[in-house]
Amino acid sequence: MSPPAAAEGTAVVDCAHCGLPVPGGDPAVEAPQFCCNGCRAVYDMLRGAGLGDFYTLRARMGEAPAGIAADRPTEVYARYDDPAFAERFVRDAGAAREVELHVDGVHCTACVWVMDQLPRVVPGVEQARLDFGRQRLWLRWDPARVELSNVAGFLHGIGYASRPLGAEADAARRRADRGELIRMAAMLAVAGNVMLLSFALYAGAFSGMEPRFVRFFEWLSLILALPAITWGALPFYRGAWAGLKLRVAHIDLPIALGVLASFTASAINTVRGSGEVYFDSVTALVALLLVGRFIQNRGQRAAMNRAELLSALTPDVVRRREGADWVRVGIDDVVEGDVLRVEADETLPADGVVQRGGGHVDQRLLTGESRPVAARPGDRVYAGTACVGGHLELRVEAAGAGSRLGRLIELIDRADGQRAPIVRTADRLSGWFVAAVLALAAAGGVGWAIVDPTRAFDVVVALLVVSCPCALGMATPVALAVARKRAADAGIVMSSTAAVERLAGIERVWFDKTGTLTEGRMAVAGAWVPHALRAAVGALERRSSHPIGRAIAAWAAEGASDAEIEAVALTEVEEIAGRGIQARLGDGRRLFVGAVGDAAGPFEPQLRAALARGQSPVAVRIDGRLVGALALGDRLRPGAREAIDALRAEGVAVGVLSGDHPAVARAVGEALGIGDARGGQSPEAKAAVLAETGGAMVGDGFNDAPALRAADVGLAVHGGAEVALQVADVYLSRPDPAAVAAALVGARRAMTVVRRGLGVSLVYNAVFAHLALMGLISPLVAAILMPLSSISVIAHAVAAPSFRRTSARWVGPCLRNVTIGMIGP
Repeated sequence: MSPPAAAEGTAVVDCAHCGLPVPGGDPAVEAPQFCCNGCRAVYDMLRGAGLGDFYTLRARMGEAPAGIAADRPTEVYARYDDPAFAERFVRDAGAAREVELHVDGVHCTACVWVMDQLPRVVPGVEQARLDFGRQRLWLRWDPARVELSNVAGFLHGIGYASRPLGAEADAARRRADRGELIRMAAMLAVAGNVMLLSFALYAGAFSGMEPRFVRFFEWLSLILALPAITWGALPFYRGAWAGLKLRVAHIDLPIALGVLASFTASAINTVRGSGEVYFDSVTALVALLLVGRFIQNRGQRAAMNRAELLSALTPDVVRRREGADWVRVGIDDVVEGDVLRVEADETLPADGVVQRGGGHVDQRLLTGESRPVAARPGDRVYAGTACVGGHLELRVEAAGAGSRLGRLIELIDRADGQRAPIVRTADRLSGWFVAAVLALAAAGGVGWAIVDPTRAFDVVVALLVVSCPCALGMATPVALAVARKRAADAGIVMSSTAAVERLAGIERVWFDKTGTLTEGRMAVAGAWVPHALRAAVGALERRSSHPIGRAIAAWAAEGASDAEIEAVALTEVEEIAGRGIQARLGDGRRLFVGAVGDAAGPFEPQLRAALARGQSPVAVRIDGRLVGALALGDRLRPGAREAIDALRAEGVAVGVLSGDHPAVARAVGEALGIGDARGGQSPEAKAAVLAETGGAMVGDGFNDAPALRAADVGLAVHGGAEVALQVADVYLSRPDPAAVAAALVGARRAMTVVRRGLGVSLVYNAVFAHLALMGLISPLVAAILMPLSSISVIAHAVAAPSFRRTSARWVGPCLRNVTIGMIGP
């Protein structure tokens, strides 16, 4: 929380570190004054490390304090406030606005932590999430309080240049990658040359060397080390500087201090002509840190980005009409208005309207519908679906990211920004650990200065480097990312890493009945409907997407011709979620087919017998009067009982929430050994139960949408990914209760891997920090051990079992790579 402002009419004293007002500050006092003890500690630490020029340089560069910089207009980013920019890149979110930006300068997981502080230090910024793997920052801000250009200017001031997504951002990323490789190669060359000079000095120490040659080699080493200290270590300085401006302990801070301290000591000894020099250790340290960070970053950026996923789900080359010819062009060249041709067994490249031709389209990717649907001239078709018969000529309405498939991928992509609570805990733990390391380094430096001053710098530098909590910051996000990918290989698509943690903690699971515990392929087992209404009932149920509706439509088609059914005039068709479907007939009467309610009227004996057999009763009403009834049956899914038993073995309570008749729900519950089976539950009632009891909800992603939203974790089955991922946290490609058990068990294994990784990281840092403090590790060895710790954490996450691969269907090959898009915390 910011310090209180000074009272009106009194002189304001600015904090010597952050520039904010000092409560009770005295203008007559010439000594530095501080707004809090934290600023005083950082100020003293920088002065003590010989970094007092930090404040002089900041004043010379005109840097504003962290809490004020966002209020100053930034000419470089003025175009961010242009209406044309907003129309292309900015989304409205009520009174707030949202944007995604590509951010340069993101080189470790601690940068994610820095970005988390934006809402705290920049007034008007409401939320900020950084996707480390793709270097994308998602921002939500209040335009009435701060302009986007000011936010971008503030980010630029702490070392993070930004640009909008698109070709410009991709080109910038490629340039940054090349620059990273050049920096690493140059520093390896510098370290190698300084090492050669050091070998000469070490040999001279044993065999004797004239002082003038010793001085020559030391000065030459200093000159060669300058690029490593100034340019090579620049990423670490930027990270430390960004953390200081945001008043957080960035994990680059101990590295920057260690590098600067060891170089400063070596330079002083070179100028004085006496004492040890550490140029070989410093240059090797910088080079090895760059190599280790390069390996970490490439490992975490192995996920497919959004453009690569679109390429995987749509063809790279399409046939476009140009005059009278069909010409093959790249998918990136397709624009609105083009006419494309799609042959049988090919994937549609864009959203559009069929102009000529005809056939059937497999829409399982988007809708979950297992049966191909007819596509005729005038019908709308979508990218990512497959033409399974005939051929189509379509006029493009949307392509690429603007298509329905592109929006689905964007939905998953944005969900990747949701960080698991345990990731945020690990971030906070890293911050505390950095503060502890700095305090320990200060105490160790003082102690060794008393015991053996010649070794003090080596000990402090080794401690600062080997204790870098990179492994601590990586253990959790990497393990969760690996778990999500393995879950997708098993046909279990997690919308975010946060879903993995929440699912692992579930102690109660509620199942919808139809399509989850049962097969969802209903069939009419008994019918008491006047023949005159059979065609009307069939016509109405053809408008329904529910399995019961399809079963009734199939029954109606057995006793009435297609011509009779098609001849029925229906208006005001309305499907009531969880209740049924109704419409107005041509003669003005209102036809309803759906839930029976409390009164079964003259059909009560038949429906009681059907209920005793576990069948579902359906009422047929004309203007509210019961005129007919049907009974439908649905078989239990094979293996449902075993899956329920597996959940119980994990200590999970199981219940049923069904919109079906209570007797049917009870019959299914008895067959599966589930005592708490509740029927007659509307979507609102299901949501209320979940809000009261908590736990996970397993449903179909449509009728159960409110309950899936209200649950701690929503698991959607038997529907398309588009609907499921809008309302649920987890999408199961197999409508099988066994997949629910596999998801929960896999999530618990994944969290065990996470906790083990955190434990290994903490033990590693504690052990080697103590060894460094005892003087048993040199700075060079510390530079080797630091990246090895991160690599070991990644290896542990990859090798440890979590989700086991099963016979995943389309989700496995199509969406599994999406789920590892946010690698960083």
